[in-house]
Amino acid sequence: MFHTPLRLPLPALLLPLLLIHPLGCSAGPDSAALYSTDTDTGDALLPLEECGYTPATDLDPAAGIVEVNLAAAAFEWDPGTGVALTEGVAYDDSVPGPLIEANAGDTVVVHFTNNLNEPTTVHWHGIRLESAMDGGMQMMDPILPGETFDYTFTVPDAGFYWYHPHLEGAKLIERGLYGRMIVHAPDEIAADCDLPIALDDILLDEGSWQVAPVDTDMMKLMGRLGNMLLANGKAGRRVALTAGETVLLRLVNPSNARYWDVYVEGQQLQVVATDGGWLPEPYATDSLVIAPGERYTVAFTATGDPESEVRLMNKRFQLHEQDGDMIEVDPLGDGDNPVLTFVLGEGTVVGTPWTQPAVDPMPYTGPTETFGHHWILAEDMMGGTVTIDGAAWPDVPLVTVEANLETTFDVENTSEMHHPFHIHGNNFQIVQINGVAPTTPQGWKDTWDVPPRSTVTVVSDLWNAGDWMYHCHILEHAEGGMMGELVVGASTHSM
Repeated sequence: MFHTPLRLPLPALLLPLLLIHPLGCSAGPDSAALYSTDTDTGDALLPLEECGYTPATDLDPAAGIVEVNLAAAAFEWDPGTGVALTEGVAYDDSVPGPLIEANAGDTVVVHFTNNLNEPTTVHWHGIRLESAMDGGMQMMDPILPGETFDYTFTVPDAGFYWYHPHLEGAKLIERGLYGRMIVHAPDEIAADCDLPIALDDILLDEGSWQVAPVDTDMMKLMGRLGNMLLANGKAGRRVALTAGETVLLRLVNPSNARYWDVYVEGQQLQVVATDGGWLPEPYATDSLVIAPGERYTVAFTATGDPESEVRLMNKRFQLHEQDGDMIEVDPLGDGDNPVLTFVLGEGTVVGTPWTQPAVDPMPYTGPTETFGHHWILAEDMMGGTVTIDGAAWPDVPLVTVEANLETTFDVENTSEMHHPFHIHGNNFQIVQINGVAPTTPQGWKDTWDVPPRSTVTVVSDLWNAGDWMYHCHILEHAEGGMMGELVVGASTHSM
């Protein structure tokens, strides 16, 4: 929901040290009515939705093949203010875009058309496909306006994924250009309520209720924090549940820079999957931090009286060190904010109880064979730059490693800000944070948080050879130069 951001006069000399974000953008509409449960107020509520999803139409009836059409174009859409965004964009006139559903091992064929007025690519975030189809290195030869391209790839791993542009992502993802993808495991049993949710925020300008202009100097360092929270492209959604149902929330964070810290009121969450699929065993948590680009799947059993409501909430997350040089203000304030509301109804839960699928591949358990690289992430607050290994893209040194070799990597963050680190093409597992093993069960990851002044150690078997992008997934940081290229095995690309 909306809150008016703090607005203070900032002497120019203080700007590198004092970050008030955003500047000059107040809340626009008061959307408290979107979350109101008081029928006496007369406030209009959004229609009550059934829990579930509708996948994109599969054009090929053959087993083992999923074939879909997909187009990117300008699209005016309403995030929940009652006013359409005149500069909105979307895949297939939907925010998020069509949900593509497949089974592990399927071949996916996407007939993509670029109806934007600028070049683009589609990056299939987290999927271990061949690099020519990844949409990352395709930045060098993008799909031009009016052109088409067939993305054809196999999906080897069950999991929850998403797709988005890899050119002008900070602008286009903010305006609605992203979609979701579910890849099912062979032994997967349907839950009573399976709800894939894109947790996004959007920054709207005062008065016009349109996407706010980009403050390039500030956002290059900070990233873009929104003043409205969206679940699948809209604020104020309401979803019907029945007490006793097993609810499976597949959560992805396509936000430009916001870290989400989510919980469901009165419900105990079980984390059952991460980026690369199902965990070897679930673990309980009261709330869960999700960095930009990350995915988690959580399960809970809906409890409560009929006609009662429980809300999916988001807590304030501090991107910078509390006592660092940067003072950070979130336009949503410092409290907890509702994202969507679950409405419990009467009924009887029937069907097979949900159980967690088996893990394939199994988590890493032994020492690696070699050391791959030690990345260093840094920021120059006075100069307004972000770097990897002392340089900005395209000058970041090329990293080359062998394929099919268990390999260790370090990602060191020397700055006072969190950075979500994403590597295309292969799965990784976190084995240490500042030399200490994680306390929760670890699954396979392609995106992970690197806290301020810390080093995260990961391992991979580097099964998937190719030329792969890696970058900070704060979108303004990636486009500001916090991006590089990792070659696994023989290179197929010349810079």
